[in-house]
Amino acid sequence: MYSYYDMHTCYYRHDGYERGETNEEIITFDEAVNLIRKSVEDEKEDEMFYDELIKEASNPKEKEIIISIRDDERKHNQILRRLYEKFTGEILHDMPMPEMKTMEDVTYQDKLEKALFGELDAVKKYRKIMGAMPDEESRTLLMSIMTDEIRHANKYNFLIANQKWE
Repeated sequence: MYSYYDMHTCYYRHDGYERGETNEEIITFDEAVNLIRKSVEDEKEDEMFYDELIKEASNPKEKEIIISIRDDERKHNQILRRLYEKFTGEILHDMPMPEMKTMEDVTYQDKLEKALFGELDAVKKYRKIMGAMPDEESRTLLMSIMTDEIRHANKYNFLIANQKWE
């Protein structure tokens, strides 16, 4: 039996596709699985970026905030790996360490802003993925990641605001 969410989603998708309409918010299950894989692959570079931010934090409170975000991102990575394996039967192995793009000329403030907008982009990406999930457990896991990303964005806003007062 379909839940209201399933019925609404299926009707909306099929009705629009039959008329040749597209909506960038609506993606297929296969597209969602590919986004999950890409998110896991991007994790190493993201972790290197967080480590750089932690080193540049100006006080222990800032370090603690960024460490908590990094740790949440590690948890998200594990959730996404489990979902990918559930859907494909494949285990995603750690990718080789990418070369970090040089950010020497970028200020700490600019890096915080980059992180903020990265979190906001992540909310949009996970919202799309969540809409293509076939079961409630998967949607719940994606919702937990999305709400963490919103929390992270708020934490980055706090850090950015504090930089302006220092």
